[in-house]
Amino acid sequence: MIKYAIRLHNNNVDAFLILHAAPSAEEQPLCKFQWYITEDKNLVGKPIEDELYESYTIKTQRIKEEGYEGLYLYCKFTNVKTNKENKTEFIQLFSDVNKIIDSGTVFDDISKFDEKGNIITQ
Repeated sequence: MIKYAIRLHNNNVDAFLILHAAPSAEEQPLCKFQWYITEDKNLVGKPIEDELYESYTIKTQRIKEEGYEGLYLYCKFTNVKTNKENKTEFIQLFSDVNKIIDSGTVFDDISKFDEKGNIITQ
């Protein structure tokens, strides 16, 4: 999975998370996607309604609003020709991006918005 975090301007806690399931290039056009939320990595998650795309974007504020605090997010993608199922890694969600990082999630890039809304590298 490819993971990006973009911190809000003058805010070290809130961020936009962009998560990309990223199956291999040869499978990508032939996959169905579904994102799930679960309390336990060993249990089948509940599908997140209408999240049927390769990428999932969520703001840390929405994690709190949706009641996802401390829950795990993952994506299951299925090759439509072979029916082979794959899952991404599990990401533990928190309304504080620092807690997500501290939980062991390694982001491919962490950047921030400047005062004009442009994304800048930290």
